[in-house]
Amino acid sequence: MKQIKVFSPASVSNVCCGFDVLGFSVDGIGDELTISKSKKKKITITKISGFTVPSENNKNTASVAGQALLDHLGINEGFDIEINKKIKPGSGIGSSAASAVGAVFGINKLLGDPLKKEQLIQFAMMGEFVSSQSAPADNVASALHGGLILVNNHQNYEVVNLPAPKNLYAVVHHPLIEIKTSDSRVVLPKNVDLETASNQLSSIGGFIHSLHSLDFLLMKSSLTDHLVEKYRAQYVPAFLEVNDTAMAKGALCCSISGSGPSIFCLIKDSSEAYRIRTEIDKIYSRLGIKFNSYVTSLDAKGVHVI
Repeated sequence: MKQIKVFSPASVSNVCCGFDVLGFSVDGIGDELTISKSKKKKITITKISGFTVPSENNKNTASVAGQALLDHLGINEGFDIEINKKIKPGSGIGSSAASAVGAVFGINKLLGDPLKKEQLIQFAMMGEFVSSQSAPADNVASALHGGLILVNNHQNYEVVNLPAPKNLYAVVHHPLIEIKTSDSRVVLPKNVDLETASNQLSSIGGFIHSLHSLDFLLMKSSLTDHLVEKYRAQYVPAFLEVNDTAMAKGALCCSISGSGPSIFCLIKDSSEAYRIRTEIDKIYSRLGIKFNSYVTSLDAKGVHVI
């Protein structure tokens, strides 16, 4: 192969109780990358359509991630990358991660798959660090592996694919404004007390057990963010009204994806998911806030060839 086109999905991170370690891929929204072999002996971003991102090699997450992969393999080959950027930067649904994952996945394919998928995460993270030096791997791992994941940010980014109940859906609303991850982390506390840490540990343990046991009552009681939501909520348009509406209509949870401004709800049953999506759509429309909204299962595909 001399050319490949890949789809790399958007992703929701944190998932209420899993700050920096839980995430899931989103069906139907993502970046498309066309990657071609080149004689230039370097990676070149040849075209960017859709949302605007830097085209410079040292500033684009795709080119940085791809070059990190080539340097590791000791390969002196060139690649041209065209990016159809369909995820708005600063959306809270893994825009930078999607491009980085798409680049390393596609280049690895063109090279004949010298590395396994789980090995690609470390190079995609090199691209992710372009957008935020403190970036965790929850978005990258979600886009790379698909489905619902738990990632260890400190031990070679080990990823665990968690079971996703067939009748569990997410509704994602993306107000079309930008919140940079690096800016949103400034408002977070540097230290947390033991009670807060204990509550968060209890929540994530309960949530993971509920996935295995299909205990939706436990799931609902566990899907609480004790660490960051209260600090970021004021920067997310209409969050409190959306949260109140979603929970009153029967959602299992409603919280902020990543650093925002995107909001997601987890809902049992697809018909209920579409009903709640419509109710939240009405809120943004009434407030005059431009937005996109999506319904996804929690077992959506990760990056793949199209």
